[in-house]
Amino acid sequence: MKGWGENMGKLGEAFKNRRLKTAGYGIMLGLVCQIYIAPFAYSNHVVSLGTPVLSALLLFQPELPVFPLTLVMSVTACVLRGLIGAAGGMVFSEMFLPALFYYGSYSLLLGCCFKILKRYGKARLMAGMIFCDFAANTIQLAFMGHIEGEAVVDSVLVAVIRGLLVWMVYWMYEWENLYIRKKEHQSHYAELSHIVSDIYAESFYLKKSMEDLNDLTRKSHQLYEDMEAGGQDGQAALDIAREAHEIRKDYQRIVQGISNLVHEHEEKSMRLSHILQIIEDNTKRQISERGQKLSLKVRCQSDMQIHQYYDIFTILNNLIVNSMDACGETGHISLTAEEKDGMLCLTVSDDGCGIDEDMQPYIWGAGFSTKYDKETGQMSTGIGLCHVANAAAHLGGTVDVASSFGNGTKFSIRLPAGRIQEESRNLQE
Repeated sequence: MKGWGENMGKLGEAFKNRRLKTAGYGIMLGLVCQIYIAPFAYSNHVVSLGTPVLSALLLFQPELPVFPLTLVMSVTACVLRGLIGAAGGMVFSEMFLPALFYYGSYSLLLGCCFKILKRYGKARLMAGMIFCDFAANTIQLAFMGHIEGEAVVDSVLVAVIRGLLVWMVYWMYEWENLYIRKKEHQSHYAELSHIVSDIYAESFYLKKSMEDLNDLTRKSHQLYEDMEAGGQDGQAALDIAREAHEIRKDYQRIVQGISNLVHEHEEKSMRLSHILQIIEDNTKRQISERGQKLSLKVRCQSDMQIHQYYDIFTILNNLIVNSMDACGETGHISLTAEEKDGMLCLTVSDDGCGIDEDMQPYIWGAGFSTKYDKETGQMSTGIGLCHVANAAAHLGGTVDVASSFGNGTKFSIRLPAGRIQEESRNLQE
């Protein structure tokens, strides 16, 4: 097995050489030319597989040198055709000469076709290859003395059918590649949007910390003034105010950097249907990675243009992750979006473990959580629902929860649609 692997490796290295690669392809094409049918009354006029395979090869690898490739193919195909005919009791030239006229003329015509049409795109190139196939067949028929109308029609049909089959295979391959690239792009975009929305959500806490530091600076400075007025040494209070002010400036630089990073790469606005599609794709990927057997149903009855879409990502991503945790191994999650009475209504529901009624007033506070890592025993950060509440408030909306232990949970978010749409319109104007 080791020797076989080494030999295959050497063969692969050899195929990197342009001349050897061309010769190798030409010989293989000559062999493929021996796969043919003889559907016509003039039995030595055959329809082989070599021509469509050559056309496909040149569409997929247009950098190959056409004249040398077709020369090697023609010599191999004609010699083998003659030898096979001789082995079957026929005269060598009886099969060799028709093949020579077809492949010889086809090689010359195809070389000229590529030289003229290659720069005009593959559609015209394919049309040229079909014409070359027809012309070579006609030359072969003329040599064989079958230039009557029926034979010419047959050669047209053969060329068109072979060409269209090759073109269909080529475009099926191209469409598959395009679909794969599009899915990869969508997956990457969904992941990027998820990351940015998480960063954007964390900036709420940084902004809140800045406000707290502002308050601390003000109070410390007031304490310093009061202590100095009372004849006490207030230097310690002044030092606290100064340090708090410096920390606040560092926080401000971080928040500004995050904002610049987010706004530099974000779109000005995004349609709600696109947001939900990204969330759906990302959620299904997460479910698969977790090994859960959850069903997700997404229903969108509004397609408004939203400016602050990272807030929507923050709200829905956190709620859906909570639903995934609540459902465990199996369950159902539903996400709906609709516009009603001037409000955008978002609903995330699940049939998971639910939330005790006496705990529901505390779930919005930072640090509150009932989840923990089963392997390490470490509690969750408990900031997901706090992010949701902050993001909803930032958009001028509300979040409500309806749940009971063992009966699932339903979160209802109401956001002012006019405000979201007005900001989008202002940006577009």
